[in-house]
Amino acid sequence: MILRTFRMGVLARALEEILQVPPHAFGYPLLKPQGLSQEAREGLVKVCPSGAFFEEEGVFGLDLARCVGCGRCALGYPEAVGEMKTLEVAVTRREDLIQRVDLERGVFLDPGPPPPPRPELALPTLAFREVSAGDTGLTDSEIALLGNPFNDMGRFGFQVVASPRHGDVLLVTGPVSRNMAKALERTYQAMPEPKGVVAVGNEAIAGGVFAESREVLGGVDKVLPVDVYVPGDPPRPGAILHGLLLLAGRVVQRLVGGVVR
Repeated sequence: MILRTFRMGVLARALEEILQVPPHAFGYPLLKPQGLSQEAREGLVKVCPSGAFFEEEGVFGLDLARCVGCGRCALGYPEAVGEMKTLEVAVTRREDLIQRVDLERGVFLDPGPPPPPRPELALPTLAFREVSAGDTGLTDSEIALLGNPFNDMGRFGFQVVASPRHGDVLLVTGPVSRNMAKALERTYQAMPEPKGVVAVGNEAIAGGVFAESREVLGGVDKVLPVDVYVPGDPPRPGAILHGLLLLAGRVVQRLVGGVVR
């Protein structure tokens, strides 16, 4: 038993390490306002396979909830797109996943301070139930990794429960297919108060690559009130862990208007 405890202590990584993007991996894209020439903007819109870039009324933007993390934008237009090498990207407001640059002034638009997480969910432990509402399985696999010895979510007081009647938080993945919407609502209704909802992954936030399909509703907030959004396709375990910590009020939101501030 002593040997097992010793091994767990060696394997488990510090929270600061879990919340960093590995050196070999591409981080979340970050617009560079001074490099957004007309040629670069047109190129970014064309090169992005998931339609994450947009331009409207003098504003050029990037929706992180539509980014699949391919890195084509940063590789093709390094003068216009950089990287954010952090997994502290969970937010309490959907708007904070969108970077907007005022092209005339060359600065990011600030949507103002984000709303704080609900104080009734600042609990010492959180039991969560997961519902896959049409997910491809990728995000579900990342959630499962929260319990391995490297991430060891149990040391933060997080655990999975088999029944929604025992849960404090509902983690939802997938774009919410029409045949899962009613099951999702019934699961939420079965949970006791206070209860929170975390939309995990781009599909759960805005539908992801299935957003245009008539068979999905295009996001969890079309069905349930969402407390925390965790972007990524799929999000890494560190980003999901940050979302749970944000919901519990143990960390502050760092991503505001799509930019780490």
